[in-house]
Amino acid sequence: MAWAAWHADSVRTEHLEIIVGRRSSDHVLIRVVGRMFPEVGDYWDGNWLTSPITARLRGFTADLDAALRGDELRSFREQLQCVHRKICGRAELVSTEEWIALNVLCERNGHLTVGGELGDGSATRNKLLFSLPGLDQTDLPPLIDALLAVEQRFPVVGRL
Repeated sequence: MAWAAWHADSVRTEHLEIIVGRRSSDHVLIRVVGRMFPEVGDYWDGNWLTSPITARLRGFTADLDAALRGDELRSFREQLQCVHRKICGRAELVSTEEWIALNVLCERNGHLTVGGELGDGSATRNKLLFSLPGLDQTDLPPLIDALLAVEQRFPVVGRL
């Protein structure tokens, strides 16, 4: 989806969407709804984002009431930009609360190997391992743009 169309959709729905994969096939969708603690400006509490995760992975569907941190998403975006610039390398998103672990590996030919795991946040720590086939370097710019949009609306606050 073109950035302008994606941006218009995000304004209408009042949340931002980060799609890993392609909406028409297997994908993981992170909706960033807002700050969990909007009144807090410190690094540790102020950067938690209400960010439910939905996954459509062949025969599996997952809906998680997750919370990710703005600094985790920023780090992932920075890594993806490096991968896109070099057309090789690895980018990882690992959430503090173990909601998602996502690995993006770009080979020199531009092919992406994307996989990871989702956790349900329960005491039993159920996990869903997944891979997203058929992706390449052309899938990186919309992902990077979506992460940039999240950063623009919810910049990292405070200092480590």
